[in-house]
Amino acid sequence: MSKSCNRCLNDKTVRKLRIYSDGQCNYCHAFDLKAAELKDYKHLEKLFIQRIDAVKGKYDYDAAVGVSGGKDSTYVLYQLIHTYGLKVKAFTINNGFLSAEARKNIDKTIKEFNVEHEYIEYDAELLRKIYRYSMKKWLVPCIACSYLGYATMINYTAKINAGLCMHGRGLDQMMRYYDRDTFSILVDEGLKDYKDTDIIALYSKLLESINKKLGGDMRENVEKILFNGIKRNDFREFVAYFLYHPYNKNDVIKFLEDNTSWRVEAQEKEHYDCEIHNAAKYIYQCAEGRPHGLPELSVQIRSGQITRQEARKILDEHTYTEEPTAELNRLCDYVGLSKRALLTKAKIYRRLPK
Repeated sequence: MSKSCNRCLNDKTVRKLRIYSDGQCNYCHAFDLKAAELKDYKHLEKLFIQRIDAVKGKYDYDAAVGVSGGKDSTYVLYQLIHTYGLKVKAFTINNGFLSAEARKNIDKTIKEFNVEHEYIEYDAELLRKIYRYSMKKWLVPCIACSYLGYATMINYTAKINAGLCMHGRGLDQMMRYYDRDTFSILVDEGLKDYKDTDIIALYSKLLESINKKLGGDMRENVEKILFNGIKRNDFREFVAYFLYHPYNKNDVIKFLEDNTSWRVEAQEKEHYDCEIHNAAKYIYQCAEGRPHGLPELSVQIRSGQITRQEARKILDEHTYTEEPTAELNRLCDYVGLSKRALLTKAKIYRRLPK
């Protein structure tokens, strides 16, 4: 039987891949279980308004909004303020690799939107320890970023007494490993009526899943961040704006350029806010045998945003033919790991059974 899906781009390089008798993969089948719900924007808007109405005017802030300086989070911040009339506080997690251009965009748009904002800084040694752990265990820094980000956002929302936390992850990010990912439960709960969501049970389950993936020392460090100055179980819902609203990358960029001062001079507008993103993607490609964006492009195929042929062309354009040396050196120097040893380990990992 073929080890490539006949519908999306998923192939034998994707771990935990199964191909069914219809030639489609398990991720396509899992997506289809939610496809009708994900396209019913009238119902999705109702679910979103439920969440807004449940908190509006009842806390010091209606929402805490994570802003990276990228297009999606800036767009979400604009919409919450100007379309939904929420009182928000924006925050930016400085993970040690925030680009100067991203910071410039953040400072400019925050002033333009006239919204409160705070940069969240971490102890430098703690950051290095978390990233080093992530690199040694998973070969990439992105997983450390994810866990650090989720812990911080959950903590910060309660700490400033905001009703909920809003983020700008796209549907392609949320659904790339749906049904196999730790955070799939956030999609499932987000598609329920607000009254049917048990926030404490949801996040207790999520944190239990995260703890299973982390080692003892790292678990303690993440918990210190998560419960820094707040009560345990003082959780607020973590809401994905684009779970409830249509998304098109080019439309978002055009809207921001037409209505705000947000601009990106960098040639690469995706993830321009992270100074080591190319290094992370390159290591990922060495370890997995495919570009980082393949699972997300597969979601875009399933949702009808692009054709399989268009996705294949984009994938080819995002395949590294040479290493991003400067970014790799910076990342390896930061975490204190040998680049040669890291890339050798990635290539060994690539040969392991999927």
